[in-house]
Amino acid sequence: RKSAQDTMDPTLEAIKQKRLAELGGQPGGMPQSAEEQEAQAARAEAEAERRGAALAALMDPKARERLSRIALVKPEKAQALENMLLQAAQRGQLGGKVTEDALIKMLEQINGGGGEGGGGRGGPKIEMKRRNIMDDDDW
Repeated sequence: RKSAQDTMDPTLEAIKQKRLAELGGQPGGMPQSAEEQEAQAARAEAEAERRGAALAALMDPKARERLSRIALVKPEKAQALENMLLQAAQRGQLGGKVTEDALIKMLEQINGGGGEGGGGRGGPKIEMKRRNIMDDDDW
């Protein structure tokens, strides 16, 4: 019985190591020390600051306001918009500062066109058909 457990241990250990690597991004799971954690946090903060400054330079105030409101409701859409803006700026596709209307058009591209019905919100239009319970004729 002990030999059966010994044959299971390597596979269990391999699964465990794979899962830890997926979770932490490193074989050890989490960063090794507090200094590494602080350095990683500082790098992430510097990256976010640099990204924010680049976006502020690319957009006019109304567009920035709209993007911040989008980020409150749907952070993944705001991230996709930011990525799209930064890539367009790197390719030199932006003629000047991005206006609110241009931002809305980019958002429609992300939503998959958005031009079809449904009040501009994307997706199919839903019609409500209600039964008339109390007809005026009955009264």
